[in-house]
Amino acid sequence: MSLALIQESAKEARRLSIAGSPLAVGDFRMKKLIAPLEQAGAKVPVFAQIAKTISDLVNGRETESATNLLNLSTLLNAILYTQGQSGVDGDYRELEAFATNCTSTRTPARVLKPLVQALTTTGGGRFEVVKSACERGAFNDLRLIDPAIQALGDIYPELADLVAEKILPAYGPGIVPRLKATFDLKGKKQDARKLGLMHQLDPAGTVALCKTALDEGSPEVKAAAIACLGEHEECLSLVLEQAKAKNKLLRAAALEALAEHDRPEITKLFSELVQGKALDMLVGPFRRLRNRQVLNSLLSEGKRAFDLILKGDEELIPRYCEILDCLAHRNEPEVEEFVLTCFRQGDKVAKLKGAKNSNVAGADLMLRLAGLLYGVGSQKTLEAMLAKRDVLPAMAFGLVLRSALRTWPAEKVYQEFSPLLGQAKGAGKEKSDVIEQFVSAANWDGDSRFFPWGYNGDLDETREQAVMKIAWDSRWLDAAIKADRQSMACCLARPGHKAVIAYLLHPGENKKTSDAGSIIQALVRCQYPKITDFFLDLLAKKIKNKKYLDYELQFLFENARHLPAADLPKLDAFAVKLDEKFMDKYLEALAPLRPTHQPS
Repeated sequence: MSLALIQESAKEARRLSIAGSPLAVGDFRMKKLIAPLEQAGAKVPVFAQIAKTISDLVNGRETESATNLLNLSTLLNAILYTQGQSGVDGDYRELEAFATNCTSTRTPARVLKPLVQALTTTGGGRFEVVKSACERGAFNDLRLIDPAIQALGDIYPELADLVAEKILPAYGPGIVPRLKATFDLKGKKQDARKLGLMHQLDPAGTVALCKTALDEGSPEVKAAAIACLGEHEECLSLVLEQAKAKNKLLRAAALEALAEHDRPEITKLFSELVQGKALDMLVGPFRRLRNRQVLNSLLSEGKRAFDLILKGDEELIPRYCEILDCLAHRNEPEVEEFVLTCFRQGDKVAKLKGAKNSNVAGADLMLRLAGLLYGVGSQKTLEAMLAKRDVLPAMAFGLVLRSALRTWPAEKVYQEFSPLLGQAKGAGKEKSDVIEQFVSAANWDGDSRFFPWGYNGDLDETREQAVMKIAWDSRWLDAAIKADRQSMACCLARPGHKAVIAYLLHPGENKKTSDAGSIIQALVRCQYPKITDFFLDLLAKKIKNKKYLDYELQFLFENARHLPAADLPKLDAFAVKLDEKFMDKYLEALAPLRPTHQPS
């Protein structure tokens, strides 16, 4: 019998197995095979059986699609294997088995495709896609392991680090063989991440590999090997040798690894380095170092440098800044007292120009000291910063605002800072922008991928989250409208506030739609009754003469999911007006409004 129809059916069944069985229901490619199979079934009954199995699949329900697709695949494979060769020559051997922490999922390929593209291609916006997927647990799928391993070498370091630190470790030691298969001792940062990841998943099993990498690897791989070996007490002698290496990268890696251990020889090493010139190399190690003797040596050196700066020795400003960098993320009482003492005398150094070969001036010292005060986070340090809020550089205003939110009642914060929203130039404008960004961030309830301002990763994340949850005075919304701060008004908008609805509708009428997605989000929150009509009018303006799906249009599409489900027919009807390059994304955005299951 002719196998052409069976081979074509098997090809389509395999396609649907990859894409996901729910997509098989109503699949037009499968449907067109039913008629010729039924015709052939008049002479060969097995063709009729295949036609019936396909019909059950494409005309059935999504809840039964997995079973129906399995039945079809089993039938087709049975026929093909009996008509051709089903084995190959070779020796039997036991397959390696490794434990993994993921399972097979029912996620269709259409949902995974954007993730695979973000992991394996280039271009903007990929980090947000991957981060969002990681946060919602979308990587619990075996099909994403190889694309994630490939992303370890991504040209965007933040994306590669996210994959190495959050995504791949979740799969467990089962991925170690996949990492070893492509590991190159002479490789660059990608292979350094692979070595660190293999050691994290299998510490005992990779010690020998780390020692080999330390002898034969490239500088990047050697640095990763040093970090791994530093976790093993029996290997510290090897790490100590690298603390005097000629290569600065290896020395820095060795110092960071040694900082975790409290031994006399390590204490002596760091005490000598504090008196040396290369303090910049101690910034990373000091975040882990807990030896009080070394800390006191650093504070003594810092006091000596600051006393000389007070006397006008501007050449010591760069060294003093390096000492402050070493104290970041530390909140011991002696650190708090040191920083407070310097900050209170900061007015005397704020006007200094700085060293000849440095761009760090006295004002920068005040900014760094303010950052350390906020990092300590005690009531005393926050109040000290607020006491000098009028003399601090404008760049420190974000820290001043955060300190006020953690110290003052909401009413006082509003009374003190709301007048700044009306400032249109100079330092006042800078502070006004900070207020809008911070208020918007604190009240943002949308997808993090579309938040217009980035997060300041230098600040303590736990404290930032606590500040973000603080209640804001209700009068901020009126102040935002008065100052024409659209993003701020969108994030503060609430039901029953007629002025904000009128304000948000006005930009749409005048084609000021740069923040269209936020406007829709805010009007939905305000329960605006004509939101769907407004959305479609706004969308029609946005797509006019648009050549590609940009950030603003994508954000607008994403907010379609918040529209009333009862308006779905009206939204679907608009799809025919869209260009093909926009239609798929638009229909995908409407998916949450549709019923979860098809009717029986």
